[in-house]
Amino acid sequence: MKTYQFVCRSTQDGLKEYASVRENGEEIKRIDRDVWQETVAEFRGRVGAQLEAEGCVMAEHQYTL
Repeated sequence: MKTYQFVCRSTQDGLKEYASVRENGEEIKRIDRDVWQETVAEFRGRVGAQLEAEGCVMAEHQYTL
């Protein structure tokens, strides 16, 4: 089963957020958020809908805004 989760990391270049799609424990897809173009809520809403349409389910202990 494909699951997805949102990951937020602090890097030297600033905050980085992305959605990680995993299947059998391995990352198979990654969608990065452009911090200058959309808010966290817009990103999570857009990507969540896109991934669920592709048959993915949200990983445990995730939340949406």
